[in-house]
Amino acid sequence: MIMESELRQLQLKCLEILDIVVKILNENDIKYSLCGGTAVGAHLYKGFLPWDDDIDIMMTRENYNKFVKIAPHSLPKGYVFADYHTSKFPEKYGFSFGKVINESTTLIEKPHVIWGVFIDITVYDRIPVSPLRHIDFFLYKLSMSIHQGKMPGKSLKNRFRSLLLDTIFSNKKRYLLFFQWVVESLGRTKHYTYRELFGAYYFVNMKPYRPSVFENYDSIEFEGKRYMIVRDYIEYLQTRYDRTDFREPEENQHPIHYSYLNFNLPYKEYIKQHHLE
Repeated sequence: MIMESELRQLQLKCLEILDIVVKILNENDIKYSLCGGTAVGAHLYKGFLPWDDDIDIMMTRENYNKFVKIAPHSLPKGYVFADYHTSKFPEKYGFSFGKVINESTTLIEKPHVIWGVFIDITVYDRIPVSPLRHIDFFLYKLSMSIHQGKMPGKSLKNRFRSLLLDTIFSNKKRYLLFFQWVVESLGRTKHYTYRELFGAYYFVNMKPYRPSVFENYDSIEFEGKRYMIVRDYIEYLQTRYDRTDFREPEENQHPIHYSYLNFNLPYKEYIKQHHLE
């Protein structure tokens, strides 16, 4: 059972990470935007959704690439940036977006993914309007298959899938870097949309966004401060969630990301104590 006080403490820990990251972004003229449930919370409550248990921001690939270069040596001690560009990339979990993690804490995400309290950084890429976009979509679907991993059963299809995952696609980091290179190469065109091909969900966020949505910014109040957000954030939210009412029904108003939380135990120590290395 998740206690309300624990959830609020988690939210404030996430906010600490956000402020550290935003300070670095502002000092280096890197644009970002609140996104997902964090943007919904800012819109409806000027703060967290009461049941939300993380913070999400997003960047265009251009801005994200800048952050990737400076994050490892810009974050203070005790915080780490992890994605497939860094040595901190967890091949075991293999996510394709960025996380800034508080190493002094332990948070077990469902299903049993262990690290510290974090914020997520989602990337939006330029995708050509031309038929070349189908190359990006094919590689995206392949990427999601790699994330899913091997499937149970001994059918010919599943055996072939397992063979590919054990050989050609055994190195997730190498594949994701190749995928990014293709996407960036094809995105150098005058006619494009923005799409989330390096996200956390399976075949959900391939919806196109008008370029102006990701190329104009404003600010919005969140937990008593102002943070950057795309100017047309209502259009962003309507496109992302495919609806105009962003209020969740009561049955969905509960934390979804974690099953265990310890603010005083470094997650590497937790892993060591439980012989999970």
